[in-house]
Amino acid sequence: MRPTSELDVFRRLTRDVYWEQDEHGVLTRVDEGVAGSPLRLRLGACRWDGGATPLDAPDWAAHQRTVAQREPFADLAWVWVDPAGRVRVAIDSGVPRFDASGRFVGYAGLSRDAGAETVADRARRLAVAALLAAAEPVVWIEAGTGSTPDWHVIWANAAACRLFDRTERELRQVPCRALFGPDSQSAVAGLEQSLRARRDARMHVDVARKYGETRSVELRLEPLPGESALRPCAALLMHDRSADQERLQQDGRAIERLRSKMRERSLELEVTAKELESFTYTVSHDLRAPIRVVEGFARILQEDYDDRLDRIGHDHLQRILSAASRMTQMIDALLGLSRLSGQPIVPEQVDLSRLADTIAEELRGGDSARRATVRVQPGLLVEGDRTLLRVMLENLLGNAWKYTSKRPDAQIEFGCSGVGPDAVYCVADNGEGFDMRFADRLFGVFQRLHSSSEFPGTGVGLATVQRIVRRHGGRVWAESEPGRGSRFYFTLWEKAAR
Repeated sequence: MRPTSELDVFRRLTRDVYWEQDEHGVLTRVDEGVAGSPLRLRLGACRWDGGATPLDAPDWAAHQRTVAQREPFADLAWVWVDPAGRVRVAIDSGVPRFDASGRFVGYAGLSRDAGAETVADRARRLAVAALLAAAEPVVWIEAGTGSTPDWHVIWANAAACRLFDRTERELRQVPCRALFGPDSQSAVAGLEQSLRARRDARMHVDVARKYGETRSVELRLEPLPGESALRPCAALLMHDRSADQERLQQDGRAIERLRSKMRERSLELEVTAKELESFTYTVSHDLRAPIRVVEGFARILQEDYDDRLDRIGHDHLQRILSAASRMTQMIDALLGLSRLSGQPIVPEQVDLSRLADTIAEELRGGDSARRATVRVQPGLLVEGDRTLLRVMLENLLGNAWKYTSKRPDAQIEFGCSGVGPDAVYCVADNGEGFDMRFADRLFGVFQRLHSSSEFPGTGVGLATVQRIVRRHGGRVWAESEPGRGSRFYFTLWEKAAR
């Protein structure tokens, strides 16, 4: 009998598998030792052949980097299924091998069978990590021993402690049945059966809090994996329906308060709008009389004292008449704008294309010497108030006509992109344009970006356009550049579609 070496002792006692593999990962030597091993590593194959997979993707990625750098590795876990159909875990460790010239020729290492219980242990560790961070109440329970169908809490997260109004220690000490209301005891019995059978379960139960109060929860039982010899464990995941109801009630009260404030604010705005409209109408109406007096006496001076006035006197008189006429126009425009707010909308199908063509013909008739090209996209049908929409187009096309008056090749276009509530209409021209830095003044009353001597007008047209568009549930905006024309866009019934 030959002497027993340390290696022989190791081979007789260990259940680890010694292996060597080449630079491609193919096993060139496998030594299971005398005691044998449940691991089945085959020469000419890789360690992963036969359905084995790494237990953790991050661990596997780190292992690949380690092997690529020809460095030792330790405790790489991988999962495999033994001939009995049980899931097992193996732990690998290895060191790189080099030949006499220093060339890498593979790895040598040990594989250890960690047993099937490690799967359950690892699952529990992962479950605890996930449950600790859960916002919903989670309780970990374990079945009792013997024939008595008792079960108990072995862990609870902070949300569960708040739900039961108990500390984790109190939850572990209280019998599980005492944690549920009297009307839920039959459901709890079914829960115990599902726990022992390792089956999923879902139910609605009442949980009993520390001082007798109950709360309605939606409960889900999720068994944790483990061997049949181990006591069944499961996670109870609970969703507090009472908290949902409280939140809904709070949200409902908040919404009602908001609605009440909105109604009050709406009434305030309605009263303010009516007062403003009344004030505008009154002021505009009352201003007419003194303006008529000023204009009347100015004309008397012009007719009766014309021969007595010198050149400067005639100039002053003409300025008075021009200012009075302009003031009358502004009052008329202000009254017209005021009437728009109170005028009810009479909806009907309106052909915007036909309206635009009609307005263009009227503009040409009023200035037959102008050479201007007006292009209108046909078939633009909308629902709206015909009178108000005509006023809107008259202002937009009228502005385009006015601000292209100095162009020998004036171009005006009216068209649309999109359909339905997504339709965007546009009136474009190649006229004077304006600086977009002043665009915020564009739709204000009596706000002008060009002098009245250069381009006449009251300064109310675009304010009128904006008011009409808003009354039709849309919005209006502009894009322009000095000397390169303007584009006015508008939508209709956009808010109603939302």
